[in-house]
Amino acid sequence: MNIEALQTPRQGVDIEELAQLHHDEYGCGRKFNVAAVTRAVAGCVRDPDRKYINAWIAYDNAHKAVGYIVGCIRPSLYNLADIASQEMWFVVPRHRSGLTAIMLLWHFEKWATARGCERIYTQVEHDKEPELVERIIGVMERLGYKKQGYIAVKHISNKENDDDRTTHSEVGVAARQAAE
Repeated sequence: MNIEALQTPRQGVDIEELAQLHHDEYGCGRKFNVAAVTRAVAGCVRDPDRKYINAWIAYDNAHKAVGYIVGCIRPSLYNLADIASQEMWFVVPRHRSGLTAIMLLWHFEKWATARGCERIYTQVEHDKEPELVERIIGVMERLGYKKQGYIAVKHISNKENDDDRTTHSEVGVAARQAAE
């Protein structure tokens, strides 16, 4: 396994292809436009200092892209510190039982820490597989992350998409047990 920071347009294509797989697996009915991913990738490649956006790609031993993470940094609205947020994070199913996701997260954390960020925000959107969400959250808690708050999503541009599982979704075993 090898993790590489996004540097070239070819690596950008790898992220675009992984983003399509990500959407196909967990898109939850949302519109997907590879041009949006391309725009983010291009912004990353054009910014050699990686001041606001960065991305990493995981490659297997055959140099096939098997995962990615994209993070952004922005000023906090509460103080003069910056915060980092994971925007996209995906690992193909056959590599989820290894360390690929953790290695990607480690590179993101290292970048955010080197830039003096006060906090790192992450999210998990695998609502079709609550057990996977619990597993990811458990690993993240062991890495020092804590669940904080609740994210509510209101779709204002696609009102007919009422089955979007990312809207007001609760995650984990407790939510599933409460629903039973």
